[in-house]
Amino acid sequence: MGGLSYVDHRDDPAAWARALSVSVHACRLLLDTDFVDLHNALDVPMRLYGYAPTRHHGVAHRAPIGTGHTDFPRLREASVTGVVASIVTQPLATARRRLRTTLDRVEAITALVRAQPEDLHLAVDHEGYRRARAANKTTFFLALAGGHAVSADPSVIEGPLGQQLHRIALVHLTRSSLGGTGRFVGHDDGLTEPGRSLLAACGRARIVVDLAHAGPQTFAETLAAHAPDHPVVVSHTGARAVHDHWKNLEDNQIRAIADRGGVVGISYDGRLLAKVRASASRSNLLTHLEHVLRVGGEHTAALGTTYDGLMVPPHDLPDVTHHPALVQDMLDRGWSEDRIRNVFGRNYLRVVEHLRPGAGR
Repeated sequence: MGGLSYVDHRDDPAAWARALSVSVHACRLLLDTDFVDLHNALDVPMRLYGYAPTRHHGVAHRAPIGTGHTDFPRLREASVTGVVASIVTQPLATARRRLRTTLDRVEAITALVRAQPEDLHLAVDHEGYRRARAANKTTFFLALAGGHAVSADPSVIEGPLGQQLHRIALVHLTRSSLGGTGRFVGHDDGLTEPGRSLLAACGRARIVVDLAHAGPQTFAETLAAHAPDHPVVVSHTGARAVHDHWKNLEDNQIRAIADRGGVVGISYDGRLLAKVRASASRSNLLTHLEHVLRVGGEHTAALGTTYDGLMVPPHDLPDVTHHPALVQDMLDRGWSEDRIRNVFGRNYLRVVEHLRPGAGR
């Protein structure tokens, strides 16, 4: 075990299985698979109240209200192999302040990850992830939740920042100078000219484009404008056919992402999973995943937890260490090991490898 303090379940998977009342097979399968979270918002509690990510905050036994779902030790304990760490943009700040804060947060998270060299690794491409995986380290990829983080000077995407960033969500919770959300009527007038410029810059830098939160017009116009050979993702969402929520995708949107070779990450936010968020369960999560698989195909569904993003997760998936229970549910529903591995990591890693394979790309 490395510098972080956690239980390494590879030493005794049977004990983990007993603690969660699941099969040893479920635990071993998780320990052996690529497990990539498309949307971890740990930066939010770190900024809001100084949450310490390097400390083990204890295994949660009830779904925490707001945050407390992950930390670095528990990510290791859960055998998470990759984390897309989202830096959330403050929409009310001035453009200059947003950019300054973004650069500061990139530097801060980079320093935190690099301070744990035995356990964590910062990567920007598939080759970097694979090297870290072989060394039994958890890879962190950096992402922006809201492209308006750089609207004061979009040219930074063409410089060092663009090489540090793995993914950019074009819009976030509010309409911006780049495009609109589906949150309220009138908040989506489509992709703007600055939005098109940022999209083109992402294409040149081969940064993954994320359409989480995008309104239907911005969603469609982004797909039409972006390089056709660049897969696009939706990092944290649900299926609107399963539960009607503005953040969730219509079936035609799921198919559009699938047709581009992209993936749809299902969020653990109870509001997106079920009518009553406090009653949301792993079963609801699986129903959303299965709908995406039916509509988009076997290579479309992924996991975008939204852990630590000021939300309430499924009551029976209260923190990241409980994932063997989700694997057990998948097995009980008749999922093949191949499908489980695809959803837990392979599908998203296919996108990463296509856009940023590594040296000589």
